[in-house]
Amino acid sequence: MIRGYTTEQVRAAERPLLDAGRPLMQHAARALAGRVAEHLRAPDEPSVVVLAGSGDNGGDGLHAAALLRGQGIAADAIAAADGFHAGGAEALREAGGTLHDLDDTDPEDLQSRLAEVDLVLDAIVGIGGRPEVPARLTTLLEAVRRCGVPVIAVDVPSFVDASTGQAAPGALAARETVTFGAVKAGLLLPGGAELAGHVHLVDLGLADHLPTEAAVLRLDDAEVTERWPRPERDATKYSRGVVAIAAGSPRFPGAAVLTSTGAARSGAGMVRVIAPQSVLDLVLHTRPEVVGHPAESVDPEAIGRLHALVVGPGLSGDDPRTRAGVDLLSTAGGEGARGEVARGVIDAGGLDAIGAAHRFSGDVVLTPHRGEADRLAERLGIDRDLPGSDLAVALAAATGATVLLKGAITLVAPADGGPLRTQDDATSQLATAGTGDVLAGMAGTLLAAGLAGPDAASLAAILHGRAGRLASRDGMLPLVALDVAEHVPEALGTILASALS
Repeated sequence: MIRGYTTEQVRAAERPLLDAGRPLMQHAARALAGRVAEHLRAPDEPSVVVLAGSGDNGGDGLHAAALLRGQGIAADAIAAADGFHAGGAEALREAGGTLHDLDDTDPEDLQSRLAEVDLVLDAIVGIGGRPEVPARLTTLLEAVRRCGVPVIAVDVPSFVDASTGQAAPGALAARETVTFGAVKAGLLLPGGAELAGHVHLVDLGLADHLPTEAAVLRLDDAEVTERWPRPERDATKYSRGVVAIAAGSPRFPGAAVLTSTGAARSGAGMVRVIAPQSVLDLVLHTRPEVVGHPAESVDPEAIGRLHALVVGPGLSGDDPRTRAGVDLLSTAGGEGARGEVARGVIDAGGLDAIGAAHRFSGDVVLTPHRGEADRLAERLGIDRDLPGSDLAVALAAATGATVLLKGAITLVAPADGGPLRTQDDATSQLATAGTGDVLAGMAGTLLAAGLAGPDAASLAAILHGRAGRLASRDGMLPLVALDVAEHVPEALGTILASALS
C-alpha cells in the first residue's frame, strides 16, 4: 500500500532528524544522483541540466548535479529564482559545473542548450510550493516542453501543492518524481498525480516519526492479492455471493448486459437481473447463466436470496425500480427501513433518486462521475465547485455511503471519514459509454462476497483499470465496455500470478 502524507505531516516527521543533525539533504542528493544515473545509462556522453530554485529543493538538485559530475556526467544548472542555495551552488562549482543566471540567458541560447541535454531535473520548488508559475519562468518551462526532453521532478513537480495535488497551468510533467522520506499526498491526487509520472520513494528514515494514519492511501497488487475473495473448497453459489441488479430499460437495454457481465466475470456466485422481459431477453442471450426476474419494481421477498443490490445503470431517476432500490438501501427510517438489503451500489440513474432524506451505510457505494457528483451535491446543499477529493469526502459525509468518484484518478471516500483512497490504474480509452456499468457490476460482486465498502470500491477500480489496459493494449487501441468485462479474469490472474513469482 502506498501512503501519502501532507506537507505538515512530512515536516513534523523531519524535524526530530534535523534537530539530531541528520544530513537529510546529502542523503537525498546521493539517492537522486543515483536514480538519475540509472536513467542515463544509454547515452555515451550524458548531460543533465538542473532547474534550481533558491530553497532546499534547489539545494537537493545542485548537490545531485555535483555528484553526477563526479561520475563523469555533464551536469550544470540554471538558477530559476532570484537567489540560489549557497551550499549546493558551491558544491556544483567545486565539481566543475556552471550555474547559469536565467535573466542573463538569451532565449535562443536557452532553447539550444536544453535541446542538447538528455535530462532535466525540476528542482525549482518543493513541498512549500504553490500552484502558481511566476511570469518570469513561463519562457523557461515552455522551452523545456518544446524540446521534449525528459523531466525528473525533485521531491514534487514544481508548482504543485504537495498536500492537495492542485497544480498550476504550465507546470512541467515529469517522467518520474524522486520523492524523499515519504510520498506526498499531492502526488496521489488529481492534478499532482498526472504530472508526477512514476513515483520513486527514497527512504530517509522518517517512518518512525510519521503518523499512523496517512492522509491518502493507494492500494497496490499486494492488497488485491490479500483481499480478493476466493471460494473455499466447499463453496456454493450462495456462499460466494448473490448480486441482484436493477438495470436496463427499453431505452438503454445494454446497461443490464454490461452490469451483469461485470458482476459475473468478477466471480459472483449468482447474478440476478430485475428488468422488463425485453431487457431480460437481451441479457440472457449474452449471459445465459443470469437469473432473470421480470418485474417493474424491486421486491426482495419476490426475488429470493441476495447479498448485494446494484441499482441504476440504464435507468432514470424516477423509474420504479430505481426508487424502490434506493429506498431499500437507505437506512433513513431506521434498521427496518432497508429490509434485507444492507449492501449495494447506486450508479447512474440511481444517483438521481437520492435526496436529502436518504442515508446509507458504508457498505453502500455511490459511483458518480463528476457531472453526476455535481448534481447530487447541489441537491444535498454541498458546494459543487469543490475539488474532486473534497467533493467525494463531502458526499460521503452527507450520505453515509462510500463514494467512488470516477475520473482519470479514481477517488474512494470512506463513509467513516478514514483516509481518502486514490487509484491510478486506468487508461483514457475507458472514457466510452458503458464502462461505468461494468464497474458497478464488479463492485456489486465484491460487496456480495462480504468486502467492506471502501475495499470493494478500491479493488473494483483497480481491476477495472487493469482490464481496460489489457483490452486496449495499454491504451493504444480503442475498446468497448464489454471488452473490459471480458478481460477482468485475465487482469486478476496477472496480479495473482505476480504475487507468487
